[in-house]
Amino acid sequence: MTEAAPREDLRPEEIDLPEGAALPFTFVPGERMTPLVISCPHVGLAWPPDAPRPRPPVDFARNADYEVHLLYSRAAALGAAVIRAQYSRLVVDLNRAADDISPDLVPDHPAPRPDRRQWRHGGQIARNRGVVWDTAVGNIPILHGPLPFAELALRLARYYQPYHRAVALLLARRRARFGHAVLLDAHSMPSSVAGDLILGTYEGGACSPALEQQALAALRGSADEAAPLAVRLNDPYRGGELVRSFGRPESGQHALQLEVNRALYMDEARPAVWPELAAYAAGSSEGAPRPVQRPRLAALLGRVESLVCALANARPGELVTPSAGDPA
Repeated sequence: MTEAAPREDLRPEEIDLPEGAALPFTFVPGERMTPLVISCPHVGLAWPPDAPRPRPPVDFARNADYEVHLLYSRAAALGAAVIRAQYSRLVVDLNRAADDISPDLVPDHPAPRPDRRQWRHGGQIARNRGVVWDTAVGNIPILHGPLPFAELALRLARYYQPYHRAVALLLARRRARFGHAVLLDAHSMPSSVAGDLILGTYEGGACSPALEQQALAALRGSADEAAPLAVRLNDPYRGGELVRSFGRPESGQHALQLEVNRALYMDEARPAVWPELAAYAAGSSEGAPRPVQRPRLAALLGRVESLVCALANARPGELVTPSAGDPA
């Protein structure tokens, strides 16, 4: 299932950026290649220095899946390639459709298609939370008026499209080598949301049933664990645009989303990750992750590692989605 090969890279020209251009994301290649790619679209905290608008005076950490990538510190060693956003979702939300925008927000958009489901958080409808947000967490205004379509198009070209092209390229490489590929989209959620781990598979439409069950088994762990974690499926998060658009199990391309309760790995009030996680991540980068004494954090890290291993090493026969008319 794995192959030793030169370290993978991503060149700007491969994703339609000028040669030598800086990538608007961080790419960490796996130490070996497996079918798994991990995406962290909401961890970015930066604001482009040359943006037409100044950096909004809001807490960017509270508008991010803050440091959730640290939970995947061993992913590269386990063979997963990791791509994570550098820029804040307040610049552009990489996990929304490119045309998911309100015509009130971009009046001169030629063909806006705002998400009819209305993005929800904590049971409350959050409006103007499409590919560009009008308000930050806490209902704090950040745009202060309509956004010209030309400015939206610039954000999409500089930050959104390169990320999506990179994910597509990484998955295509794996399908060419292994016959299938798996995308895991990594997110975090407020502790006010019920559950500790929520697996999203777009109601089963983005991955094979067998892979969904393997992922759930990895996340649930064993029944006799000292620190049990509550696992839910597609409730309330079923997966965003990355899972929807890249999950094509009938073509051997599978996608899943994992939402993690932030209270398991950080102090939400500050916000800051627990010191044990920072030490674990630092040790992982040195090849020797440090033991974690906080029981629920240790359980979380174990579940994440189990999930990464399960997705990276799933056998091709377990990933087949029956065609219409085939026996179940």
